[in-house]
Amino acid sequence: MTRVNQSFFDGQEVLFVGFSEKQKMFCEMVYKAFSDNGIKVYPLNQRKDASFDRKVYTELAELQAVPKTAYVLLNKENTKKAVPELAQNGVKKVLFQSKANVDPETLSKCQQLGMEAIVACPMMIFGKGLHKIHAFFAGVKP
Repeated sequence: MTRVNQSFFDGQEVLFVGFSEKQKMFCEMVYKAFSDNGIKVYPLNQRKDASFDRKVYTELAELQAVPKTAYVLLNKENTKKAVPELAQNGVKKVLFQSKANVDPETLSKCQQLGMEAIVACPMMIFGKGLHKIHAFFAGVKP
């Protein structure tokens, strides 16, 4: 397994693909963890009728510049569709939430597109308490 740590987000900004109403509490927790660690977050959700307490972009064209790093919290089918668009828009590194969000075929596609892809919850990198213990046992951090 590839180990990941805060240096994965060396550009100090991240595109949060799949910022969701259905998982609002988790999304807000991840958003806060990124922000608390000095990472500018650009949340993206393509649903134009979604309601959020913060600015959430509905398409990449709204951004002045697309971050080089993305965190993806989509189902496998939507992840499969999103990866080529992310690559076309300059994303070079992708952190997928879990194996429930990405399949081996999509990980291979990332490699073909020249994208570094890692599967790990960002809370194992930036969280505290149980998240740190989870990271240790998952082998996420050296």
